[in-house]
Amino acid sequence: MKTITQLLAALLCSLTIHSQTNPDVFLADINANSDNLEITNVRNVSNDSGYDSQPSFLANDQLLFAGNNKGQTDIAYYNLERSQKLFFNKPTSGGEYSPQIIPNSPNIAAVRLDTTGKQRLYRYGLAEQTSEEIIPDIQVAYFAFYDQNTILASVLSDDRLDLVLIDLQKKTTDTLLYNSGRSIHKIPGKNAMSYTAVNEEGNMDIYQFDIDDRESYFVCQLPIGIQDHIWLDESRLLIGSGSQLFLYDLFGKGEWKPIADLKDKHIANISRLAISPDKKSLALVAESTQTDPSKIVQRHIEPFNMRDLDAFATCFSEDVVVGRFPNDVIYTGNETLKTEYARFYERTKGEINVQVLNRIVFKDIVIDEEQVTLAGKTKKQVTIYSVDNDKISSMTFIADQKLSTSPEGIVQKQLDAYNNRDIEGFMATYAPKIKIMLYPDTLIYDDKNSVTESYSQFFEYTPDLHAAIKNRIVIGNKVIDEEYVTMDGKNFTAIAIYEVDNALISKVYFIR
Repeated sequence: MKTITQLLAALLCSLTIHSQTNPDVFLADINANSDNLEITNVRNVSNDSGYDSQPSFLANDQLLFAGNNKGQTDIAYYNLERSQKLFFNKPTSGGEYSPQIIPNSPNIAAVRLDTTGKQRLYRYGLAEQTSEEIIPDIQVAYFAFYDQNTILASVLSDDRLDLVLIDLQKKTTDTLLYNSGRSIHKIPGKNAMSYTAVNEEGNMDIYQFDIDDRESYFVCQLPIGIQDHIWLDESRLLIGSGSQLFLYDLFGKGEWKPIADLKDKHIANISRLAISPDKKSLALVAESTQTDPSKIVQRHIEPFNMRDLDAFATCFSEDVVVGRFPNDVIYTGNETLKTEYARFYERTKGEINVQVLNRIVFKDIVIDEEQVTLAGKTKKQVTIYSVDNDKISSMTFIADQKLSTSPEGIVQKQLDAYNNRDIEGFMATYAPKIKIMLYPDTLIYDDKNSVTESYSQFFEYTPDLHAAIKNRIVIGNKVIDEEYVTMDGKNFTAIAIYEVDNALISKVYFIR
């Protein structure tokens, strides 16, 4: 192997997995031409307050990452077509990191951190839900496959990372250098891999390791503070820094060129990246600068339960609107809210408690299914919150009703007919005087003939139409669905509130 310049510094932030912060995993659609990188449809797919990182693509429409699972890091699986996040395996006694597919195999590999603090490389069966250690007695921190038998890995050794070539078929290991980095990748179109190492200035360099001749060659230096890179193709590299993405062309001017800024997407501190096999999707690890509306809604619940009126009121805007579904205003203004809740606390003796049973979050709308306990009596309600400028700007209540039959059956029948593009079955679920509305009070259709005509054409010209339920809340005669809709090759989320009377859908409210 070619001698590499002596390394003077060890990695401080990469020696252990636990030194990472709590970022999120984002997905974006990309169009990478020779001059630019167009990025659209940026969305948070981990959407969690814990540690979510280390993405890799299982396939064009399937993403793996190390995801927070109730305080433990497990292998998270995200389906791009369905916008659905699942956990791949049953939780272990430790946790899994850096999941990635094993080439030409139905299995995946991941670093397992066990309860003794040791990091081992494991194989996980996709179908049979089994796991086994791939190669014993090696403390793997980061790794990448060249093929199903060849792995290039950064291995923990005392207070440093060593770059090790692992041959699974021969069951051998070969230490290539000391003080390696965490970013290791197979280079597209070449019998080579890339890795990072610390240079004499204490910054990271990228090297190319040729599999055939076992030689390493300098590629380029990463900007100060950057540890991660990926390959767009065999000659172009991509990194993230702050809110920006930078491109390096091996046949260009020898500099990192800024090609995209995601600041307006509320993204900062980009680190790890992954690109799908078809080069159409980009996964990136970053921090969100946008306050999660669910957190804003959540923070008013504890002071409400504690009867802390001042703290409760500070969660609401000065001109907050409080009402009943769909558009009946009870009162407006923060001062009035304080007055009304002071009276409520005074007349309500004993325990006061609100517990969130289910939650739908859509842009700046939060819909909570709540269990409310007042003076020993428990009831259910749904509250629709609107959030603006980190305050609750409106709060709309939907009361529960005692019904002999659940409205869920007829709504599900409507959804099944929708997915089958069965206009007769679809319209059979609606009342004669059906109203279709944009929430809260904008009328779209108010007669069945118009609905039939519109949806007939819609079904006819949309062969890929499909709606999957991501979340559902049932309250009284209302069903609230968070729907993932596929239409004309595009995917989006929609919120629909169905109101059922006499076993037929009488009103539908769509939330944009």
